[in-house]
Amino acid sequence: MLYNRAMSAARTRRSATYTNPVYPRDLPDPFALRFNGVYYAFATGRADDGRYFPILSSRDLVSWEAHAGALDPLELEGAEQYWAPEVAYSEGRFYMYYAVGRDADPDHHLRLATAEHPLGPWTDAGVNLTPHEIFAIDAHPFRDPADGRWYLFYARDDLSPPYAGTGVVVDELLAMDRLAGQPREVIRPYADWQVFELQRAIKKNLDWYTVEGPFVLPVEGRYLCFYSGGRWENPNYGVAYALADHPLGPWLDDVNHPGPQVLTTSPGKVIGPGHNSVITGPDLLTPYLLYHGWDPEGTARYPRIDLLRWNEGRPACSGPTNTPQPAPMPPDLAFYFHEGEPGKEWDVTPDRWLRGKSGLRAPASAGRLTLHKPQGDCIFETGVRATDQAYNYGVAVGDQEILIGRGAVGTEERAAPLPPGFRPEAWHRMLVGKEGERLTITLDEFPALQLPTSAGPASLGLIGAAGTEFSHFALARLGAR
Repeated sequence: MLYNRAMSAARTRRSATYTNPVYPRDLPDPFALRFNGVYYAFATGRADDGRYFPILSSRDLVSWEAHAGALDPLELEGAEQYWAPEVAYSEGRFYMYYAVGRDADPDHHLRLATAEHPLGPWTDAGVNLTPHEIFAIDAHPFRDPADGRWYLFYARDDLSPPYAGTGVVVDELLAMDRLAGQPREVIRPYADWQVFELQRAIKKNLDWYTVEGPFVLPVEGRYLCFYSGGRWENPNYGVAYALADHPLGPWLDDVNHPGPQVLTTSPGKVIGPGHNSVITGPDLLTPYLLYHGWDPEGTARYPRIDLLRWNEGRPACSGPTNTPQPAPMPPDLAFYFHEGEPGKEWDVTPDRWLRGKSGLRAPASAGRLTLHKPQGDCIFETGVRATDQAYNYGVAVGDQEILIGRGAVGTEERAAPLPPGFRPEAWHRMLVGKEGERLTITLDEFPALQLPTSAGPASLGLIGAAGTEFSHFALARLGAR
């Protein structure tokens, strides 16, 4: 319901435009995540400093700033190719899953690097996650919002007929650096459009088919796995999907037999669009596909974004586009607390909050940041952490205080357990949606609590005990303006 109302508003609020590609360099296999109000993108290749996996940052998904690469070459025999990084955030650490292998050799494995910030420094964890596989690439970490469990989707070789080739499997992450070792099939090649190469020499002269590049979203109580099929250099490469009722499956693709239904080549404009991830726009609600696509001359795989739509729980996209498109909507209000003192729209109590490099910290006594003007139906986001062990922080909506502390999140009348492994000293994304008489609270994409609330306009505030730190605040009002 929140999503549908926001999309209705979006159609009346767009004015600025952008044109793909959103960055003028070769950046295959792009992946992005949002942390403390900023998008960070990672891709296959080398940055200008020679490190593997270029890193970009953006606040609007359109204008991107380049940073140093993530990884120095490994001092490891056979570490000649570095592919497809994806990053997960969990309780104060970032985990980058990536593939390493030899040139012209089927021996590839998944590895892990860690960091305390998306820009690094990144350190390889010394772990081969897939020693049982001959060829494993395209790792995608996914946390199930239903129970907080982590899974790793990835692509691996399967020589069984009738379509020998590379398929997608899923395994549970028992820890962020350890798989259960019981991969289950998600999707394997099944159609002629997924052909990679006939009589492929490096694969025992088998006719070879490929599906790869998994990315999973929870949608209306089910799970949707995007994947790319075909040969990455050719026009047959595109994005399709499968559906399941649980991350471990069984998975079913019942609509992509004729060809990929989400993204396909646009002759003379964009060739082989694929290996997508999905990111929510700056308005906190609108989803976009982030993917690569060749230019018509085949000189580079440029990063692109296009609006992701839904039709009865199934994905659709008007891309790949190469003409001006409505730009992602900004939030109605956005403020980064490390960049300056809260403006006149804020009531700061008391006035002794401390501004640092990463945010605004509450004084020795409890403090509150309150928007002067009451808000109606809206969604707002903040990044929050506690630097004092006696933590207690949260948000206020009208006369309701929703606090995090003592192992729970909620109000005096209603509370729920914190997500598994919750560490208050780590940064957490708190997302609060107010629609009608309902409040929805999520922490790091984990649905923490739903509460009744007043249907009328309500003021909004951030509450912090001593040592609480807030990184930013972003708000989007629901309904046309």
